[in-house]
Amino acid sequence: MAAFYLLAEETVQNSQQQDCRLILEISAPDGADHQALHKAAEIATKEQFAQGLTLKPITKRAASQYLQVDPAQDHGSLNLTCDNIPVIWHLARII
Repeated sequence: MAAFYLLAEETVQNSQQQDCRLILEISAPDGADHQALHKAAEIATKEQFAQGLTLKPITKRAASQYLQVDPAQDHGSLNLTCDNIPVIWHLARII
């Protein structure tokens, strides 16, 4: 299993209407098609957050830096349309 991370280029508002960065953590089996998972994640985020978002790959270190800024970020999980791949989303406030 290897994790990869995606960041929404657009801001997303949390339940308190604060602007946040959306970060996805996708745990994919070795050899998984990351491009197909990326596309499935864009579809799932559109369903979850009711807006089309452009997701770009980022490193684990970059994801950690965004998340350290807001230790109390909102989070949840998404269901992708392919093969039961775990996806955790985080909404880190822009401070």
